[in-house]
Amino acid sequence: MDENRKKIIINEIRHWKSTKLLPENYCDFLLTLYTEGEHELKESSKKKSLSVTKFTLLTFIMVQLLFLLTILVIYFTDFSLAMQITVVVPFIAAILLVASKSSHALISSYYFMITALIFYLLTVEIVMAAVGHSAYLIHLSIIHCIVWLFVGWWYSLRIFVIAGAIGFLVSIFFLF
Repeated sequence: MDENRKKIIINEIRHWKSTKLLPENYCDFLLTLYTEGEHELKESSKKKSLSVTKFTLLTFIMVQLLFLLTILVIYFTDFSLAMQITVVVPFIAAILLVASKSSHALISSYYFMITALIFYLLTVEIVMAAVGHSAYLIHLSIIHCIVWLFVGWWYSLRIFVIAGAIGFLVSIFFLF
């Protein structure tokens, strides 16, 4: 059959499918027949990429909500320190789980950085509750930044190296 005729027929079948002139399974059969099986590959890859995109967006929103809930729990509630730790540690674990399962390197490193920030905020809150004044916060920040530098270098996560270096320089600036 002529390629031009095939394209016309394939476009007609797609039109029938979109306007529901024929049942979807009939249109799929005809499209598979006229495209010689290439239609199935294109459709399945489109559906798969759409579901992956929705899942990625959903997990991204979930991580952002967990981060905002952590900020809310730490700074805007009168929970005791033990209650704050009890609430925040599962948030950290959930974000770490999502980050380890993510297939996108950039997004997973972002999730790891969010986890590190939450852990930093939690340790700041613990030090403030234990000591009562902010004299040790610069030292705590320097320790966290050194750990971030090491983690970024060890696991080749550029965001940790950049955040650790900038945080270290800013902490040293405020120390002196």
